[in-house]
Amino acid sequence: MISSFLKSRLVPKLVPYISSPDVQREMARMRSNDPVVWIDCEVSINVVGIFTTRAQPMQMTGLNPEKETIMSISCFVTDAQLKLLDDRGWDSIIHHDKSTLDRMDEWCTKTHGASGLTAACMESTTTPEQAAERLLEYIKKYSPEPRRGLLAGNSVHCDRAFLSKPPYNKVTDYLSYRILDVSSIKEAVRRWSPDEVLLNVPSKKLLHQAREDILESIEEAKYYRDKCFVEKS
Repeated sequence: MISSFLKSRLVPKLVPYISSPDVQREMARMRSNDPVVWIDCEVSINVVGIFTTRAQPMQMTGLNPEKETIMSISCFVTDAQLKLLDDRGWDSIIHHDKSTLDRMDEWCTKTHGASGLTAACMESTTTPEQAAERLLEYIKKYSPEPRRGLLAGNSVHCDRAFLSKPPYNKVTDYLSYRILDVSSIKEAVRRWSPDEVLLNVPSKKLLHQAREDILESIEEAKYYRDKCFVEKS
């Protein structure tokens, strides 16, 4: 925090500088108003080999994009200030055959059975290629310029790793190379924020459902924005 003494000396000198037209134009250039594309996936994890498969939320550690496949994808798009541009969002469940899903471990069988994802995967007729194309179409609707939409989520680098593989790579190729990782902000808050900020971080329901996970991530990002980044009047 800047001391009152420094504020009294620095602020009067900075105000004319910050208010100058050249600086205002530069600030406008530096600020981003690009859409934020929130994506979360559930994946089928092949732990040992082709005959040993378990599924769990993609944000968990130890996932291998070379072996595992995406079971479901959800997407919401917000503006730069985290306002939803479409309350309904977009979802897709990708077909998996019963023999694959039968190899899930006890935790996954229970979790995805209870959520309905296991049954939904067997009933779905959507192929990965269809899901990738429909996801890209949805993103283009709200982020029409290539390489401007910012991929966001909790531990979203994991999602990006899976989406970077065909046929989903057309999505990551369209988005910005930058990401907004809410988990990274959380780690900064855990280390450097005042106690009251950390104590009031929104709690997670841990439903392990992509759609709900995204909405929780957006609310968490709003909390960090308001507590850590937006200057209070």
